[in-house]
Amino acid sequence: MTKIYTLSSAFIFNATGEKVDAVASPATLSELSESRHSFQFNFLKLNQKYIVYKLQARGDSTIQGLVAFRPTQGAMECSNMEICNANKHGKPVYHGAGKAMVALCCKVSFDEGLDGCIYFDAKNRLIPYYERFGARRIFGLRMIMDSVNAKKLIDLYF
Repeated sequence: MTKIYTLSSAFIFNATGEKVDAVASPATLSELSESRHSFQFNFLKLNQKYIVYKLQARGDSTIQGLVAFRPTQGAMECSNMEICNANKHGKPVYHGAGKAMVALCCKVSFDEGLDGCIYFDAKNRLIPYYERFGARRIFGLRMIMDSVNAKKLIDLYF
């Protein structure tokens, strides 16, 4: 998977309120190494078992989010999704990176013939956030996005 995706109006630049397109592409090993201080998860290590994509605002080389995923039988496994530290606390630079990452996973799942279906383990405090755009808990912290709700996200951004 080496496709580059453009997500229309995926981010809001909080300084101006302007909507900005996001660009998603495979992250290189050097990018993962250079950005390791901006993320809690070790995406460099995850890159050994998963495909890692980066999200950037069009025209801005800063990585706003990283997501590690791989196709499995029947659905896309999304191992880790994380927005960069600059978007987490206080007033984020960009709003919308988290939802855009979920939409990206759904789109890649769809492109891989998995009908947009994804699954992931959510942090407890983020479960309501994911539920707002259609994910549902199946047990513990495991959540899924079915094809109907995945299609809504795909249509919103692609």
